[in-house]
Amino acid sequence: MTARKFEQIVKSLFVVVGLLLSTYIGFATLGYVNSSATHYTIFVLAMIVMSVLLGMLELIGEWNPRNNHSQLMFFLRTAVLTVGGLFAIYGAGYILLSVEHLEQVQPFFEPSDFYAGLTLLVGVLLLNLFHWGWLLTSLVSLSILYFFFGYKIPFPLLALPEYDRGFVMNYLGLSMADGMFWFARVAADSIYFLIIYASILLGIGMLKLVSEIGKSAGRHVKGGAALPAIFGSGIIASVMGQAVANVMLTGRLTIPMMIQHGYKARTAGAIEAVASSSGQIMPPVLGLAAFIIAVFLGRPYLEIALAGLIPAILFLTGTIISVLNGAYRDDLPKLDEPFDREAIIRLVPAFVISFSVVALLLLVYYSPSFAGFFGILTALVLSAFQGKYRPRFAELKDALYDGLKLITLLSILLIAVGPLAQTFQTTNLAQRLGAFLLQVIPSNTGLVLLGSMIVSLILGMGLPTPVAYLVVALSLVPFIIMSGVEPIAAHFFVFYFAVFSTLTPPIAVGVLAAAKISGARFISTAIEAMRLMLPTFIVPFAFCYHPQLLDPKNFNWGTLLPIILVLILQFAISALSYGYFFKPLRNAGKAIATLISLAGIWALVSFSG
Repeated sequence: MTARKFEQIVKSLFVVVGLLLSTYIGFATLGYVNSSATHYTIFVLAMIVMSVLLGMLELIGEWNPRNNHSQLMFFLRTAVLTVGGLFAIYGAGYILLSVEHLEQVQPFFEPSDFYAGLTLLVGVLLLNLFHWGWLLTSLVSLSILYFFFGYKIPFPLLALPEYDRGFVMNYLGLSMADGMFWFARVAADSIYFLIIYASILLGIGMLKLVSEIGKSAGRHVKGGAALPAIFGSGIIASVMGQAVANVMLTGRLTIPMMIQHGYKARTAGAIEAVASSSGQIMPPVLGLAAFIIAVFLGRPYLEIALAGLIPAILFLTGTIISVLNGAYRDDLPKLDEPFDREAIIRLVPAFVISFSVVALLLLVYYSPSFAGFFGILTALVLSAFQGKYRPRFAELKDALYDGLKLITLLSILLIAVGPLAQTFQTTNLAQRLGAFLLQVIPSNTGLVLLGSMIVSLILGMGLPTPVAYLVVALSLVPFIIMSGVEPIAAHFFVFYFAVFSTLTPPIAVGVLAAAKISGARFISTAIEAMRLMLPTFIVPFAFCYHPQLLDPKNFNWGTLLPIILVLILQFAISALSYGYFFKPLRNAGKAIATLISLAGIWALVSFSG
């Protein structure tokens, strides 16, 4: 059998398992399957199987018998996937067959129960090592070891009581409400069909739609070639929730267009990286953080998604101000590329109507998965009326495959980070660290936020955004709350800087992806990205001092005033950053911009809500 044939078989098997799981989740979403422990165990087992199949597809693509180094890495990765898959399937299968027994005896498990849970833990960690790398796996592994052996630590602040091993395993792997199953519930009940919906939108032509709209808008301003990236990448990333994947998807179109219309390669790459990252903070998905914040705060997902609306708009305005300021300084041309008006007319209904269906269902408090399910049906039905832009079956098939691939990777990620979050919560580690930090750092909200910003950027380096947020939230949010910041503002604060960490050196994975496409040097692209997003750094501080910015339902003058203040600050900071505001700034102009920035920051902090 040829490698190509084997790849087709594995891919087909992956799609079949995905369709079966989607059908099952669909019945559960419509209320025909109870959200029981058995239900979530089936979901976890299916995701493990799909992650193994996805890993096999990766290995087939990596096989290179002519390269000894590549061959060694191939066999190592094959071993990790094989052992991890066998362990995880055995552990999840055992739990599925023993659900009633485990619920009755917990936490007084038999040795076979304990070792099945341990096998599942090890297997999931190995699968995450394969798909997400050593950093995430190391963090989760350390948290598990800490839960088991923390009583041996001599330092009183970190020392734990000596827990019974059954008690620990109950929280980490054998209780269908905790540990690995904690965020698995979020994946099954909330994000599953939203992610599939996002992929279907791409399959029916949303990428072309937003690109054409961006081209249309770009004809009216200098440097308009950036607008397809700002709007297109931002909108697509808002439903995909993944910055790097979005850069690779849309950057292939937007970056060459910007370079062709006068942008330097480093600037074009920076604009695409910032736009793709900004999509992660745009409702409804919020880079998956909205669902995790909802779990932590015990509030409906819709409230969290709406809370992110005003800050996301302010982030977008800050980015646009920077891009246009730089474009006018460099006297770049307007976009003269023709746009397809018919494509916009034909493609808008499927996107707008299906998105409205999703939003309406969320507003009346149906589950995100329920909303995503009917969003998919609406988009598919309307796509049949798109004329010559009607998607082909192959495009829909590819979109489904991409959606299943993304939900598999995100689900196995959420399953793995469950023990990390559980350890922090059950051992009260976060509160201990917060109390310690308050003893060594002055109790000043501004200093606490600045320190948390720096730590968030450091901890977020190299981690997927949802995990970067989760790690920082577990370790810093209690500390920030103790300094006087409201809980929802504290969560959004660390989430924003977890997103920013994809753009800040030395790792800056979003910038790295954009630089590969543009051909520019990584460091110069990263510096340009930092300059672009500098006016947006004020936004997280603004909603910490003015939490009414996170409450759009009660919009009033108390909300409008900090918005105006943030906009003034964004113009002033951008003017300083580019040395330009309608005309090049001389020393007097820079001094005025500096005074406005300092006065604005003082007002933002002093007249807090």
